[in-house]
Amino acid sequence: MHSETRVNVVGGFTIDAIIRADGTWTTGQLGGNALWASAGMRLRTGAHPVAHSVIGVDYPASALDAVRAQGIDIHGVRRGGGRTARITFAYRPDGTRSQPAPADAVGRLPLHVQPEFADTTREPAITLASLPEGADLLSAAVEGGAWHLGLLPPARFAELTSALRGAGVGYLQADCPARSELLRDGDAVLRSHLSELDAFLPSTSDTDVFAPGVAHAELVSRFHEYGAPIVVMKRGEEGALVSDATTGERWSVPAYPVGEHLDATGAGDVFCGVFAAARAAGATVIDAAVEASVYGSYALNAPSPLALIAQPLDDIDERIHHIRNGVTPL
Repeated sequence: MHSETRVNVVGGFTIDAIIRADGTWTTGQLGGNALWASAGMRLRTGAHPVAHSVIGVDYPASALDAVRAQGIDIHGVRRGGGRTARITFAYRPDGTRSQPAPADAVGRLPLHVQPEFADTTREPAITLASLPEGADLLSAAVEGGAWHLGLLPPARFAELTSALRGAGVGYLQADCPARSELLRDGDAVLRSHLSELDAFLPSTSDTDVFAPGVAHAELVSRFHEYGAPIVVMKRGEEGALVSDATTGERWSVPAYPVGEHLDATGAGDVFCGVFAAARAAGATVIDAAVEASVYGSYALNAPSPLALIAQPLDDIDERIHHIRNGVTPL
């Protein structure tokens, strides 16, 4: 453990419920961006992920034991007094999904199952209560290591970036703040706080909501103007657009072709977690992005974060070769 690179991950530990395209369902599934990112690091190996989250009284102790058993440090996960944040999904036959699960789809489930599909993502109080505050992280900041902030409400994003940068952390990166709030309130929080990050890793599914119609390359330049030295824009099956303002270099990094209609849940979080771990271990920006793309591809075949860690890596050399050979300078 002492030889592993410490990477702190801040975000949600959720309990998910899923309706499949054939009408069957799963409840009580472990999820959340902090858990997915941490699981990606364990799949990669060489990193010591330290998760920071707030869970409710209903989060099973056995689930925490299972997470700990996979090598994810949960000393930064504490119990709050309320209910754990919950996310629900409903899949369509073409592989796309709705989140939260639509009321008509939930209504077709047995009555005793329907309460498990009470999605809390549109309830700001529950969302905020499921996330650490700046003061919660200061002792961990002193212990060193890199930091990754998962998708957060803009107010908490602003609070934590300032708190961690003020504490002198060595490496700090973040995913995009909640796109629905950026759409409503504008991107002022990005203009004010991207300069506090070492890398900003939004996805086009975020930017297409709060900045519709703006070319992705133009948005990358805008984020640099706001102060982000490294921007990695995740583009799903199109790969990633990687830009380093310190050198003026830009690259297109491909995604590995793994088939159609796969579940992308967690893939972006895995990408971010592996990117942070690779950078903390000394990888170049482009090498970190290649690794992130490789390990993110394994999430497409994993139904849960803990299942991801058990994924066989028999073809990892092939995936690395494919992605590295597809890197194109722009």
